[in-house]
Amino acid sequence: MSRNTKLLYCILGSAILAFINSSMFGMAKLGMFPGGYGGHLIGELLVLIANVVSLIGFILLIIFSIILIINNLNLKKD
Repeated sequence: MSRNTKLLYCILGSAILAFINSSMFGMAKLGMFPGGYGGHLIGELLVLIANVVSLIGFILLIIFSIILIINNLNLKKD
């Protein structure tokens, strides 16, 4: 598998991690607990962990995108 393909898979995985806090998953997190996640220690930990994982996903998305751009720059003038 070429290096660019591996980087594209890393970018896809990072994007999935980054969008954990989207509204689509927000209602799923809220529906896991009968009274919502407010006041429950486990629910608040779940939200905190989702926020941290989403932040890591955005950071990885930026890093892998920059690496992909640098690898595809053609600095040789033919």
